[in-house]
Amino acid sequence: MALLTRPQVNSARIAIKASPRGTRAGFAVVEDGSGGAVTFTVLPKPWAIEPRAVSAVRHAPGTSTHVTLYELDIVELITEPAVRDRIADGLLVTASGSELEGGTNDEYLLQRVRPVAAIEDVGKTPATAGLEDVVRLMLLAKRQRSSVGDAGYQGTPEASLLRIVTQQMFLDEVGRVIDRARPRYRTRTETVTTPRGKLSAQSIALSILTGRPAVESTFDELSTDTDVLRIVLAALRVVATDPAPSLFSTIAAPLRSRAIGFARRLDSVSILDRERALLAYGRLAMSALDRPWKPALDIAAEILGRKAVMPKGQESSTAHAVSISLYMEKWWEQVLADALRMCADRETVSEQLSVESPWKGGERGNADLYFDLDGRTILTDAKYKLDESGIGAADAYQLFAYSHTADAPRTGKPDAAAVFYPVRGAVAGGTSSVLLRVTKPVFHLHLIELPFPSRNDVTTDLAWRSYIERLASQIAVALR
Repeated sequence: MALLTRPQVNSARIAIKASPRGTRAGFAVVEDGSGGAVTFTVLPKPWAIEPRAVSAVRHAPGTSTHVTLYELDIVELITEPAVRDRIADGLLVTASGSELEGGTNDEYLLQRVRPVAAIEDVGKTPATAGLEDVVRLMLLAKRQRSSVGDAGYQGTPEASLLRIVTQQMFLDEVGRVIDRARPRYRTRTETVTTPRGKLSAQSIALSILTGRPAVESTFDELSTDTDVLRIVLAALRVVATDPAPSLFSTIAAPLRSRAIGFARRLDSVSILDRERALLAYGRLAMSALDRPWKPALDIAAEILGRKAVMPKGQESSTAHAVSISLYMEKWWEQVLADALRMCADRETVSEQLSVESPWKGGERGNADLYFDLDGRTILTDAKYKLDESGIGAADAYQLFAYSHTADAPRTGKPDAAAVFYPVRGAVAGGTSSVLLRVTKPVFHLHLIELPFPSRNDVTTDLAWRSYIERLASQIAVALR
């Protein structure tokens, strides 16, 4: 009797480039059409230690594969032909806006490119590690003053993904402090048969009159059933029971399991429903011993106050791919503006200052940053570019024109110009060169490299404040 064997399917490759113009970080999930999914995390290019070679990762249909990339990286997925075609369709879905109407490459977080037969990477990153990378991206977004996408959590697949990321951030905070949960003294009033604490005179008289051996007693009890842990437990229960769209099931399932595990460790804590937990958060007076729980409590309040992960009417949606993006050029510009408000004359710092065209009737431009420092007015261009040996011709001509036509109502015309570039890792940065304008009067252009925030710099408000202060100091030194 002949044995039935599954027919061999030839492998196919699809090459994918992350952020083709190197200006968008983000996260994307693409279904493979066989019950599985491929998730992509695109991290800011300054976080890469060095430029990376093209890598290859194998994806088995029906499984979950996660790929972490930096902007401009290329990965080749090795899979079956039908899955390759499904992923290619998903990449088009993840493109923003007018991808079907001739959109340009900067509108893509991920773009299909020509394969180069890269060597397969046998060590795949698990999906949970990928979600941790997304948390880093969300922390980056948190530091940006402008809104990023539709974060209203009202029922779009993107909002569902952001919701899951918030839950991951909450669980990380709980995991950091749950071992510090210690019993606290709480004042309780109960009717007891064995007197303890302060007894109610009225209940004593009632007990004597009725012969019932029970009195009302007020006493202090050492217990873990505190308001802080009740709020945390309520949020854990929300995470453990929130449904997620099938597109995100591979990354949501580990979160639910982790939330259940934490909730079991709080089995002696009273259960509050969502509304009562929110009320308790609003009137919570934290003691010094409860301070380590504050970050977890703040995120818990976000989770308790939002709607479920499942978007209305989306479970049966035909969409099989989704992405969220962060525009890094604008983000870098706003980071620099925050630093300038520390080291320069705060009232003079302008973003996107409108500048006259050097030609009559020409279109106006915008100077990224404009400010006064030590009595000098500085025109600045923020460039999200790495490994720049000098200024490009287009940027040089633009700043040359702006140096003649820029004029702010408060500060007047510029006395000098600067270009701010980010540098990788822990490189100190500083002035790389100073150029002299060819026309009179004397006008200098400073090319300045500045440290890009590390992963640790974005984790807490204190770490972020420290980074901005260091950045402000380096800007001031470079321009003096």
